[in-house]
Amino acid sequence: MSISKSVKQIEVRDSVVEELIIVNYPATGNTTYYTRETTKERRRVKLGTSKDLTLKQARKKAAETLSADFRPCSLTLAQAFEAYAKSGEYSGKRSTGRERKRFEKVVEPILGSKRIKAIGLTDVQAVMADLNSSLSNATRNRYLAMLRSIFRFSVDQGYCDKDPTRSLKLLREVPVKLYEVNDEFIGRLRLAVDWLDDANPRTACLVELLLLTGMRIGEALTLQWDDVNLPTRHITLRFTKSGKVRHVPISDECVKLLSRLVEGTVESPPNGWLFPSSRGYSHMSRPVRTWKRACHAVGLPLSLRFHDLRHIFASACVKEGIPLYTVQGLLGHSSIRMSERYCALAAADLLKASCRVSSVLGLNKRGEK
Repeated sequence: MSISKSVKQIEVRDSVVEELIIVNYPATGNTTYYTRETTKERRRVKLGTSKDLTLKQARKKAAETLSADFRPCSLTLAQAFEAYAKSGEYSGKRSTGRERKRFEKVVEPILGSKRIKAIGLTDVQAVMADLNSSLSNATRNRYLAMLRSIFRFSVDQGYCDKDPTRSLKLLREVPVKLYEVNDEFIGRLRLAVDWLDDANPRTACLVELLLLTGMRIGEALTLQWDDVNLPTRHITLRFTKSGKVRHVPISDECVKLLSRLVEGTVESPPNGWLFPSSRGYSHMSRPVRTWKRACHAVGLPLSLRFHDLRHIFASACVKEGIPLYTVQGLLGHSSIRMSERYCALAAADLLKASCRVSSVLGLNKRGEK
């Protein structure tokens, strides 16, 4: 009795563009398109899959790949990065815009013009060593993660044979310090806002907006008045960490804050920024020094960053019993695991809740009868 074996893949040449290799996978119904380099090695170059390319598009891409101007083996790292950025498939949750800034600032001056096939481990180590010594391990890991993604993409596309970053390990990241949100701490935050209101009213409004909404500092500074919709009570964030547009609800306190901002805004602001710069036609830069002076004046830790105000907002939400899924939506977290870390700060409230439930159940009164 003969047993028929299932075919895992079927490889054929395209009848129109002979250099196009089509690999079909019957089990999944997916198709992958390849071509081969015109160089001596004749290595395969992956063009894409049926999820992102039609057969017609694959034929066109194969023709472009085989044109005289295209030589994968001679691509520079800068050219490979452009192709990587356009693909949008390898950066995961990281913002492509943020990665471009990192690449252009640090990587491109050192390796941008070098052929990607000639880049080795020592080259990558040179880039990592050139990073500012003040950067945290977490930020350094973001640079390494970006380089890994670029080289993984390049290997898949046939631009290079191996990933020189594979032997490098991520640095151990120090957990972010979360401040306990108690009445005393909140009181000092209010004093800091009052101090700023006298020294720099617009910075006071910025700090208050961060506390009331949980926005990131970069999201707040790039806001324009067109992003504020009072009738529907929401603010549209167009420049987010994930690169995706999201909406932040406007509370009653936030409405009062925005009203004060309107009163303090000059007529017809140049670009309609909520927080315009006093020196040009852009938004204001991060007022770090002013914020540090305010912290010093009211007794807050000098290590308190603008991003910590986002953590404080989240911690206050959890302490007030707001469900984690709601906190996730307010903060724009892609995963609820990002929001779960704030639960530890509500330990005292959880203990009180547990004691209240135990008291209601009254199981410890069995022996009192």
